[in-house]
Amino acid sequence: MSKPTAPKPIAGLTPDQVYHILVAEVAGRRGDMRLAFTHYLKAAELTRAPELAELAVRAAISAEDDAAAGEAMMLWLTLAPNAPDAHQVAAFLRIKAEDREGALIHLQRLVELSGEGGETAFAKAAAILERLPTPEERLALMESLVERFPESADAHQALAMLAASLSQPEVAERAARRAMDLRPDWNAPRLFLVRLLLSDDKDSQARALLESFVEANPGDRALKMLYGRLLVDEREFSTAREVFERMLREYPKDPDVLFAVGILSLQLEDLAGARLHFGRLYETGQRQDEAAFYLGQTAERAEDVATALDWYGKVSGASGSDARIRIAFLRAKRGEVTQAREILQRMRDQDPDNAIPLFMVEAEILDEVQRPDEARAVYDEALAAFPDDDTLLYARGLHAMKLGRIELGERDLRRIIEADPEHADALNALGYTLADQTDRFEEALELIERAHALKPEEPAILDSLGWVHYRLGDLQLALEYLQQANDRLDDGEIAAHLGEVLWALGRRAEAWAVWDKAVETHPDHAYLQEVVGRHRLSRSESSGQGTASD
Repeated sequence: MSKPTAPKPIAGLTPDQVYHILVAEVAGRRGDMRLAFTHYLKAAELTRAPELAELAVRAAISAEDDAAAGEAMMLWLTLAPNAPDAHQVAAFLRIKAEDREGALIHLQRLVELSGEGGETAFAKAAAILERLPTPEERLALMESLVERFPESADAHQALAMLAASLSQPEVAERAARRAMDLRPDWNAPRLFLVRLLLSDDKDSQARALLESFVEANPGDRALKMLYGRLLVDEREFSTAREVFERMLREYPKDPDVLFAVGILSLQLEDLAGARLHFGRLYETGQRQDEAAFYLGQTAERAEDVATALDWYGKVSGASGSDARIRIAFLRAKRGEVTQAREILQRMRDQDPDNAIPLFMVEAEILDEVQRPDEARAVYDEALAAFPDDDTLLYARGLHAMKLGRIELGERDLRRIIEADPEHADALNALGYTLADQTDRFEEALELIERAHALKPEEPAILDSLGWVHYRLGDLQLALEYLQQANDRLDDGEIAAHLGEVLWALGRRAEAWAVWDKAVETHPDHAYLQEVVGRHRLSRSESSGQGTASD
């Protein structure tokens, strides 16, 4: 509870009354809340002013004197029996005293006295219930309160929200549906119910329900926005864009809709559409930083470097750092490596809290423009500033491994594992590299199995397990793990490995089916292309062998 504040002047006070008020105010400022309570209570008794009784209550609460707070609370309720704030504080005190029935009486009065503000009153009640020690007690008391207002949609919606926060989805769903029945034109329970089903992994139910809501309420913007976002989450980008484009005809300057259509156009590689909608968004004067950033992204994808740099230069605010990083990348790619590095160094100076990721970006840029030794030097500089940082060690280790410097990479990854034996990513990276680039297969298997025990569903680790078993000659076990990895993640390297194992098993038509699908999705994946190219000359021999036995 907040500390008491000075009361408003009360007309016609006697010298005795003024004295008690002044002493209470001075005591409160000095932090002597027990003395402040004593004089505020005396002033309230003399003046019969409810605001002074309230200050006495709050002073007693601050002093953690429950008996004094109860005494002042009785006076406040006597002087202002119909004040919602009085009943709110009284409910708090009854909960603190473990008087659940007393708390319920005051919560009921709080709602009754709130009149048209029922939603706010129930929200206040839910906040007070946070003081109860267990989730079960909070839910039970809210249910008891709702039982006293069975025809209130606000009550059932408040119960739904509290139940959801307490991981009681069945209670939450039932309450939200009741709120919808009681107030059919109210959007809050509809939106809540859809989000509840999505959070409970009931995606098909959520979608069906949302579609029925949209059909019944075709003019409801919030429902259509949620539907479009659900389609995006389900990666139905074309359908999602159609939904947002229809909305755009109704709300041609709505910044959220323009942004959504722009993002979907970019996702669908419709650069002209992205340019159009982000341009219109920029012209609205709203979300300009985001619009400028994505206009830069659009130009970058179109390989229009000058336009991309121009748009990135207009970005500030939350996206400003990302824009400057993109400027550094683009300038490095066109040969201005020194200038790119200066940008990142200035960013580190201005934002030292983000120095580590900025060091990593600089190294990545140098690696991308074929300056691996300079990239390594950046990692060294970063680790000199941040010794033993596992993120930097991991990045430097992987960089060394990629360049074939196994000993250097292993040294960094071992440092991480020594400090944190449960660092699954370091265990997996080292294990995979040993399996792929050395003949230390048993050692690799032990490392990867440790990683797998820590992250049994991780696709990258399942891929490593499959690959090490392939290298050990256990093709059936390799196939099992690689199929699991491929089912969980659409990745070029995983597909390349799965195809290799299928090929080794003589199931060459299946191998080509995996590779063809992966090449279509990842046409620029270098490792996948290398594997496919290596087997391409033998493709004609694989006809009709898709059913070959293992």
